[in-house]
Amino acid sequence: MRMFLFAILFIAIAVVNIIYPRFGWYMRYGWAVKGESEPSEGYLLFSRISGVIVLLVFLFFVLPTLR
Repeated sequence: MRMFLFAILFIAIAVVNIIYPRFGWYMRYGWAVKGESEPSEGYLLFSRISGVIVLLVFLFFVLPTLR
């Protein structure tokens, strides 16, 4: 049961990172920056690409081994 909840949480975080990568930036870096600051377009693109790759690896290699 715990592994199922882990899988659901992991998939949800990956999907949020793919759809809205600014949220991850604000959670990691945004709170530490004074004033107005935004992530670069390169960061957002890399975040989306890496989110897709991690999600695919999880779905095809890790999820089938969970029981």
